[in-house]
Amino acid sequence: MLTYYLVLNVPFDASDEDIRNRYLQMVKKHTPENDPERFRKITEAYEAIQTERKRIASKLFGSFNVKDYEEALLSLVEAREVKRRGATLHELFQSEKNS
Repeated sequence: MLTYYLVLNVPFDASDEDIRNRYLQMVKKHTPENDPERFRKITEAYEAIQTERKRIASKLFGSFNVKDYEEALLSLVEAREVKRRGATLHELFQSEKNS
């Protein structure tokens, strides 16, 4: 359940309309031609939490069909899109102190 919210980057208390709008934004950005794997994950996440009824059922009965914890952790890691950024001077100095 958590991975679906992370994939769509919506809060847990998001309305049906907020989820739908976010889904449409992401589908426009990650088309099946450009990024088929990301598109599949976005669509799967949307289908799982698109309505309040599905979200409640998922919370009650669970959504993880994963038998292995490593697979569950991997799916959480892959849920978010990687955003690259440069380290700040403060972070560089902190890492130097810790070394």
